[in-house]
Amino acid sequence: MAIRRKWIVFITMLIAALAIMFFSPTQVLADTDIKVRICDPDRINDEGDAQEGNTINQVLSAPTVSYGENRELGSVQITGKAGVAVPLSEGQKIMVILPWGISYMQVPDESNYRNYVEWPEQFEGKKNQICDSAAKPGVSFIAAAPRSLTIELSHLDSSGDIMVINFLFNQDNYSKTRIASFVEIAEEYLEDREGEISRREFFTHLARLAGSFSASPLKSINGNIVAADLFADISKEQADIDRILPLIEGGLVKGYAGGVLQPEQSISRAEAAHLAGTLFGVAASEPAPFKDSLPEWAQKGINKAYAARIIQGYPDGSFQAGNPLSKAEAIIILQNCLERYSKFPLLN
Repeated sequence: MAIRRKWIVFITMLIAALAIMFFSPTQVLADTDIKVRICDPDRINDEGDAQEGNTINQVLSAPTVSYGENRELGSVQITGKAGVAVPLSEGQKIMVILPWGISYMQVPDESNYRNYVEWPEQFEGKKNQICDSAAKPGVSFIAAAPRSLTIELSHLDSSGDIMVINFLFNQDNYSKTRIASFVEIAEEYLEDREGEISRREFFTHLARLAGSFSASPLKSINGNIVAADLFADISKEQADIDRILPLIEGGLVKGYAGGVLQPEQSISRAEAAHLAGTLFGVAASEPAPFKDSLPEWAQKGINKAYAARIIQGYPDGSFQAGNPLSKAEAIIILQNCLERYSKFPLLN
């Protein structure tokens, strides 16, 4: 019981920070620290206390990466503290959680999880206590999602000299990651949970997300269209608006009467869900089961978004399509769209 208690406290507090600077092919972006959380899934919401645990962690590398797919993050190594005979016991679970804006290239499962975690037979000439037996592996797969993996220590040999486990982010199309540009603002948006997000902001995040990867649901733009020529309220100085041109070309983003885009107006839940569903949703066999009505123009996109689990309603069963989309809701939608890439192929 003493070991279990110490482990719970340690893993609840552990944040393995991979110091990563982001660069695009053409410009330097703001520095962003990627923090991979390692915790006990049974106590994921506990804050823990100041007790020391039986293990230590080390970030083995902190590479510089850019947005896109198959990006390698630094691997994290966890070892037992010197002087502790058996730091962890069989049956203990460990959960690795990636930050918002990042997902594994492929969701881990029982057949491929060794591409995400390893337990070497020896480390620095010492026998690892975590080891395979004839009956079971040293580490077993428990559960996973596009941005998390839960494993269990299933076989230990106490005669070993050291305990070592490595969490990997370096295997092509498996533990390497997709990194979306909204990783830079995700934490800020989640802290401002009730803040509203403008049409321009959401359009930009969605367009960059939809166009960053090889399975992009957006076709490339022809480069001859300028947003300022299409909308009366856009000037040629607002160059960032051109980032949403693929959405405009695809007929997904349209202006209002009078030829205006109103980019700084708060985006509604209906418009955001419709756009996300049109790009990343799946064919819906039946309408989303919201108790309130949806605007006719947005029904198809919202139904597709609901079928793909990109959006959900409120606890009372309503969707409240006309409500402004909050920043926290925007991050959830964007993350769900990002995770569609690693769950199954997109159908254009």
